[in-house]
Amino acid sequence: MSRLATLALLLALTPLASAQTVTVETIVPEGSAIDDALAIGPDGALYGSRFGGTGQTVTRVNLETGVTSTYATGFSRANGLSFGPDGSLYAANYGRGQIRKVLPGGASSVFYQASGTTLSGVAYDLQNDVIYIASYDGDWIRRLSTSGEATEIELGGLEGPAGLAFDDQNRLHIANFDNGRIFRFTGSGLTLLADLRTQVGFLAYGGGQFYATGINTHLIYQISPSGEVTTLAGTGTAGLVDGPASTAQFNKPNGIVSNVAGDTLYVSDSRTRAIRRIVIQTVTSAEEGPLQTGALLAPSPNPATSSTQIRFQLDAPEYLEMALHDSLGRRVRSLGAAVHPAGDHTLDIDLDGLAPGLYVVTMHRDGRAESRSFVRR
Repeated sequence: MSRLATLALLLALTPLASAQTVTVETIVPEGSAIDDALAIGPDGALYGSRFGGTGQTVTRVNLETGVTSTYATGFSRANGLSFGPDGSLYAANYGRGQIRKVLPGGASSVFYQASGTTLSGVAYDLQNDVIYIASYDGDWIRRLSTSGEATEIELGGLEGPAGLAFDDQNRLHIANFDNGRIFRFTGSGLTLLADLRTQVGFLAYGGGQFYATGINTHLIYQISPSGEVTTLAGTGTAGLVDGPASTAQFNKPNGIVSNVAGDTLYVSDSRTRAIRRIVIQTVTSAEEGPLQTGALLAPSPNPATSSTQIRFQLDAPEYLEMALHDSLGRRVRSLGAAVHPAGDHTLDIDLDGLAPGLYVVTMHRDGRAESRSFVRR
């Protein structure tokens, strides 16, 4: 199965419950070395760039402990980040008009050099094995081959593009930093998806929705595939306040990334340099009971070492395909494909041979899918 087909199934989530709760927590306190773009690596860790000040580093964050460590240095205002299929990180070096390739372990080199411009955004297209990059002051998008050869894409309407994200159909979306317009690239041009009318830091996609940071409004926006805009979190007042999304406060949110399951977002506050986590949790009503028909419960234990378990319930016999994916959406293990009888089920998942990191269990049924994530230590 291709990555596109996998992600299409993974992200075509079936609404299963009556309500959601959205909460915000600070996982890295203010004053960190991250104030800009974010990416989740194949090891399940969070990676963030430093744009302000000298902006020389990319930092790794252990999401279990919150401990940070310098991953790569030598940048001049590090900006957009994206991982390739081999675990290499492609990072926009804004001040020098470069894309730097950072190998696993942190050694980096110039992958692409632009002339007379800044580079802001980068997104690796895993399906087609090409890389899209954005120039902030050049107002252009280019496609790079894996050898670094560039093809410029003729597009109008770009004003300081920075945020780049693919949806589950592998369509590229571009967010203008300067005016908050978000476009869908159709292959021959751009169509306007949404207009946030404020500066937008970066763009993320997960769980069938887009998410964008409003730098000057101090809000996190959710944008549906049809372009409907709602406020996901924030009061609109600058601050550093955790808690329910409606009362939480951000201070110039900038970088944003979603996990594969779409139930957890990470945001960098550029003013405070704190890292925030937004958890979107499905809540079922008391009448539905603790395990709703067809629903997957979160894996337990989580984090896991050698094995974990996941539960689900069926009200009638049904054919299910269960699979395990890594943090980049790649299918790493089949968990079985068969007709399951009605009733409660517990699936044991052997983790031997898997590297530490973030994983997602998916249950494919009737062209739909549900997913739950866990961390393997």
